[in-house]
Amino acid sequence: MAHDTTHDTAFAGLAVDGLTVGYGKAPVLEGLSLTVPRGKVVAVVGPNGAGKSTLVRTISGLLRPTAGRIDYDGESLLRRRPDLVARHGVLMVPETRDIFGGMSVWENLKVAFDNLDPGGDEAAAFERVYTLFPILRERREQLAGNLSGGQQQMLAIARALLGRPKLLMLDEPSLGLARIVIRDIYAALQVLREQGLTVLLVEQNATMAVAFADHSLVLVNGRIVLQGPRETMAGNEDMVRHYLGAPPAAR
Repeated sequence: MAHDTTHDTAFAGLAVDGLTVGYGKAPVLEGLSLTVPRGKVVAVVGPNGAGKSTLVRTISGLLRPTAGRIDYDGESLLRRRPDLVARHGVLMVPETRDIFGGMSVWENLKVAFDNLDPGGDEAAAFERVYTLFPILRERREQLAGNLSGGQQQMLAIARALLGRPKLLMLDEPSLGLARIVIRDIYAALQVLREQGLTVLLVEQNATMAVAFADHSLVLVNGRIVLQGPRETMAGNEDMVRHYLGAPPAAR
């Protein structure tokens, strides 16, 4: 979402300004600026190699930018270790999910809870994620590696939620999943939105993301080439698809 945060240190939510990130000398993101206002869902869509994962990995502290600012609620996240970014309430669900396949569902959740929310009410925290994803309660003794892809994605999201995020970043949550499973994932995200959670959603599934998000941005070659609120972007689907290199939607 476009927003000039140059003099706005009290911006409520995520503010990224002039972000430049590269591998070696080649920039992947160049002068990128966006905001995710508190309580809103902002989607970043784009083709493979656009820089979407680089963006969330940089916000998470896994990559160091060469220029720019990253603030949450007016407090800088730059030069923080990833664990400290997470403790600040900014949590990412990576494309790779990063669950422990040789551990049970319950053990995966327990490890996440102990790392992210030490001293919290474990029973209440587990109940919240089990209510959101009932299948995890049913499969809690099952090895996570034996779950379906959709169930693993639910587990990955649940693990992040145990950290009580202020901002939840999801990197390609629908990748490789069946349409009915994607619908379930987005239904859970809708519940989280209604609870006031701030979400940065990174997707290749532009149609789904644009229809869901309050505001969407199209990222191509590390730059934002198109953006707008849901009403504008949903009515501009052919242009979005043009930038993604996909054919126009069938009429």
